[in-house]
Amino acid sequence: MSTGYDTVLVAHGPVSTTIERFFDRWSARWPQLRIATDSEGSGEFLPWAPGAMTWSESTDHVLVARDEEMLAHWDEFGYALDGREEGPFALMYRPAEWRTLSAVALEDPYVRTGSSYEPYEITFVGSQLWMVTVVTPDEEVFRRCVVDTLTECF
Repeated sequence: MSTGYDTVLVAHGPVSTTIERFFDRWSARWPQLRIATDSEGSGEFLPWAPGAMTWSESTDHVLVARDEEMLAHWDEFGYALDGREEGPFALMYRPAEWRTLSAVALEDPYVRTGSSYEPYEITFVGSQLWMVTVVTPDEEVFRRCVVDTLTECF
């Protein structure tokens, strides 16, 4: 089974509300959307229905597939695109266990134009921050679509 591509987001909670909003939006693209919330991977995939999801304190991992056909493809090929150029993905999230986080800003956080930019260190500070990992097939167009849609929901 192939492994997926991880994209990590640092976001302000509550994450469960954002994920519900994301699934409501994503279900327009995938009307037969299936999700499993068992973090051990043995949970049953159920159809997505807005408001029907019960988020417990232990829910921290959601597996996502378009339909039964994609579930079968996932079992055989892992995080890979199918014939429709789409693939399964997972969302994993937990509260950030740090109070500050240093990073290197590869792009100008001030979005200035007309001058050259040299990456520099920045520090994230805040409370109620979450680490959200999106695992997708390693294909940029589909990955960007999933991550951009989730990002918009935050």
